[in-house]
Amino acid sequence: MENMNQLRDLLKHEIKDLYSAEEQIIEALPKMIEKANNKNLKKALQDHLEITEKQKGRLDDALELLDEDREEKGKATLGLFKGQQKCLAMEGLISEGEKLMKEDMSPEVSDAAIIAAAQKIEHYEISSYGTAKAYAQELNLDEVENLLEETLGEEYEADELLTELAESRINQRASGESGSSRQRGRAGSRPGSPTSKNTSRRTATAKAASSRGASSARSRNGGGPAAGRSSSPSKSKGSSSRGKSSSGSRSSR
Repeated sequence: MENMNQLRDLLKHEIKDLYSAEEQIIEALPKMIEKANNKNLKKALQDHLEITEKQKGRLDDALELLDEDREEKGKATLGLFKGQQKCLAMEGLISEGEKLMKEDMSPEVSDAAIIAAAQKIEHYEISSYGTAKAYAQELNLDEVENLLEETLGEEYEADELLTELAESRINQRASGESGSSRQRGRAGSRPGSPTSKNTSRRTATAKAASSRGASSARSRNGGGPAAGRSSSPSKSKGSSSRGKSSSGSRSSR
C-alpha cells in the first residue's frame, strides 16, 4: 500500500489508475468494434480508440510534470507508486461487458448492450478524470489540470455520441418498435428533444476548450476537492456545467 500523506500523492495515484484504465480500454475496444453491427456505432468506437491512445499520452505528460514539480521543490519521491498499478474498477467493467457480449442476442440487442457497456466505462472515466482535475486545481498545477480537462471534455463528447446513437435508432431497433416516441427508452434519459440539449452541451465543451490555460487567473473555493465534485469540480469552466453522470445518461435529463 502506498504511503500517501499529501494530496499530490493521491493525485499521482489517480493518474496512474487512469493510465491503467486507458491501457485496458485500448485492449478491449477492438473486440467491441468487431462485435458491433451498426456502422455508426462501429465508427464511433474506432474513433474513440484513436482518441484513447492520445489520452494515454496526456497521462504520461501529466506524470512527468508531477515528477518535475516535485524535483524542483527538492522533494524525493520516497519510492511512491513503484511497480505496476492496475485499475481494478476498469477491469471489472470490461469483464462485465465482455461477458454480456457473449450472450446469444440479436444484432440489434447486441449493439444496445455494447453501448451500455461503453457508457459504463465512459461514466467511470468522467468521474475519475473529474476527481483528478479537482485535485490538480487545488494544488495549482495548471498544466496538469489542463491536460486532464482536455480528456474530460472528450469523454463527455464520447458519452453524448453514444447517447445519440442509442436514442435515435439502436434502442428502437432492439425494442422491435419504430418512431421517435421510443427515443426516451434509455434509463435515466429525460423527456424532450435530445438534439437541442446535446448541441448546447457541445457549445459548453467548446467554451471550455477556449478557456484552457487560464485556470491560474480564477479564484478558488478554498476547500479540498472531494470525489463528490468529481465530474464538476470547477464552476468556471464549461465542462463543469455538464458534471453529472449516471447510468445511460446524466440525471439532469
